[in-house]
Amino acid sequence: MYNTGMFLDILFLTLQLGFAILIFYLCIAFVTGAPFVPSTDPTARSMINLARVKPDMKVYDLGSGNGKLLFLAAEKGATAIGLEINPLLVLWTWIRKMLSRQSKTGFNPADGVTVRWQNFWHTNLSDADVVFVYLLPWRMEKLAAKLKKELKPGTLIVSNSFIFPNWKILRQDKATHVYVFRV
Repeated sequence: MYNTGMFLDILFLTLQLGFAILIFYLCIAFVTGAPFVPSTDPTARSMINLARVKPDMKVYDLGSGNGKLLFLAAEKGATAIGLEINPLLVLWTWIRKMLSRQSKTGFNPADGVTVRWQNFWHTNLSDADVVFVYLLPWRMEKLAAKLKKELKPGTLIVSNSFIFPNWKILRQDKATHVYVFRV
């Protein structure tokens, strides 16, 4: 016989554990880079446009969150790699990828999307053509050192809201606070 009380206990415990994991990774993300704050649609489109994403480019999104930039970059034909420390957000992006549909031409932009449960501070970004960032201001200087060390000359870095100290802004969208830098 089916025990409804036991089912509810397991469901409640699962929800509590999920909430605890979410809070834990929000705290970890705040310490290592930034908490999850989704980019608005106009800001995300501006980031893609200012990066001038083209087919066959390799783009990384550091702290990819819900994967919005990944899917927009993949629609342009790029290989889009998201690095996210929160496993629930990685799962969310993966589910979005699995549920995406092919166009009438048979092209599925989501095929160009990869999301990894990974701390970007420990990831080699040397093959990037474009790097998207949306970090807290006090992390930008440390990230600048990592990017200068790893990225090839000419790589573009597109930042939502915050600038790199002592770096020249290549282009910007003042309305959405998006800034583009070149290594």
